[in-house]
Amino acid sequence: MKKYQLTHEEYAVTPLTISSNHAGWASHVLVKLLDGKSIARDTFCSHEDNGLRFYCDLSLQWQKASEYVIEKIQREKPFVARVRKMSEKLAATLIRTIRTTETKDLSRWTNSALARFLLQTHSISADLSSYGYIPVLVDIVFEKYTHLLKGIVTKALEQKKTSLSIPEVLHTLMSPLERIPSRQARIDFLQFVLQIKNPKKFSLREKKLFDAYYTKWFWVGFGQLGPRLTKEQLVHDCMTTVKNRANAKKELQELLSAATVLATEQRQLASILLLSPAEQYLFYIAREFTYLKGLRMEVLFGVCAQWERVLREMETRLGVPKSLLYYCSVSELTRWLVKGKGVLLHILKERKKFCVWVQFSKTAERIYVGREARAYIRTHAEEETKNFVNVLVVHGTVASPGYAKGIVKIVNKVGEIGKVCEGDILVSVGTNPSLLPAMKKAAAFVTEEGGITSHAAIVAREMKKPCIIGTKIATKVFHDGDIVELDTKTGDIHKIA
Repeated sequence: MKKYQLTHEEYAVTPLTISSNHAGWASHVLVKLLDGKSIARDTFCSHEDNGLRFYCDLSLQWQKASEYVIEKIQREKPFVARVRKMSEKLAATLIRTIRTTETKDLSRWTNSALARFLLQTHSISADLSSYGYIPVLVDIVFEKYTHLLKGIVTKALEQKKTSLSIPEVLHTLMSPLERIPSRQARIDFLQFVLQIKNPKKFSLREKKLFDAYYTKWFWVGFGQLGPRLTKEQLVHDCMTTVKNRANAKKELQELLSAATVLATEQRQLASILLLSPAEQYLFYIAREFTYLKGLRMEVLFGVCAQWERVLREMETRLGVPKSLLYYCSVSELTRWLVKGKGVLLHILKERKKFCVWVQFSKTAERIYVGREARAYIRTHAEEETKNFVNVLVVHGTVASPGYAKGIVKIVNKVGEIGKVCEGDILVSVGTNPSLLPAMKKAAAFVTEEGGITSHAAIVAREMKKPCIIGTKIATKVFHDGDIVELDTKTGDIHKIA
């Protein structure tokens, strides 16, 4: 019997909201992208208390998958362009659907129309995930691509007398020039706000602009389970921002010029470090992949925002709590809508407590609950035996520069927000929109998961707070009350008390 390794954890997620991701792993689309090789597909995940644990097998197939993709992107340069073109095409289709659906009254849709919407958006989302896993595969589990780039920078810095650090150089050279949706949404917001004359009373023209902005971007920060941006919250944000037009203008100018400034910095670094054309190409790929990861993540947030509306409508029609419908698969939901054959409530309640989800193909899965689920974990999952008692330094990737020292507060769920005070260091497996109240109070963020387009990284840059991501073990090493110091020049978090 194979043993599987825990490779990823996530909170504020359910089987439904993550289903298109899992379908992408098991899809024929990914096999085709890997030239017919059926590698890196053997996975399963467990769900408990709105949290997810993702497992993959410990055989060499994942290592082979990383090596194969890294070799392929260097051998076949058009391959990356093809992945980007299809990713952007699928993302654009989903964004149009997200925005169009927001203007519709779902209470007027038939059950069949709701089912078609779920099936169509799930299928496109799964395909987007399949293309999105090419950027993921180069670094998953073994971080082979990151080690390759670190090796290039380390060697270059050893030959130069410079104060530059490896994390700083990597952060600059790997940051994408393209805007992911949340960045464009912020630019559009600031441009709109600066046109407002009286935020307490919009003119007819301003009201139209406000409604257009909301329909265009309401979804971008939804995460997988919300909360949804309300028009009341958007009005409040407008009023708060317009109070200091000078700051808004400055931020807008910085955002509009960011790509030009960053491109200049990247060219200068490449020149200083004497990077060869082949090495520069590897960093170009890293930037492309970082952009595509962020694009996929945020577009799928938008899909989740509309699925939430569908579940609300189903709750009204079926009398089943939305919180339980989140533990159905898309095929189960559509069968419920079209044929009236639903999942028994006691089974959904069991799934919410604990379940194991095994994806066999793009449209087929098996869900274990209760004793079967626990037995599946015991049989298939490798035991976690690592001891982190004496670990004093944790290393990660710098997502936002700066210095911070403070008291650790572990926050993974909404119920843990209240323990965060001003100036604390928020440590999390991975942040999501529901944790924003705590993030506003914290002096810095540390996460186990995520890249430089993750939620924590994006929020940190917007709030101009230090952030170190991808530490893998931060919530296991640090505990509430520990005093830590973030050094973003090295990417280290030091436990000092």
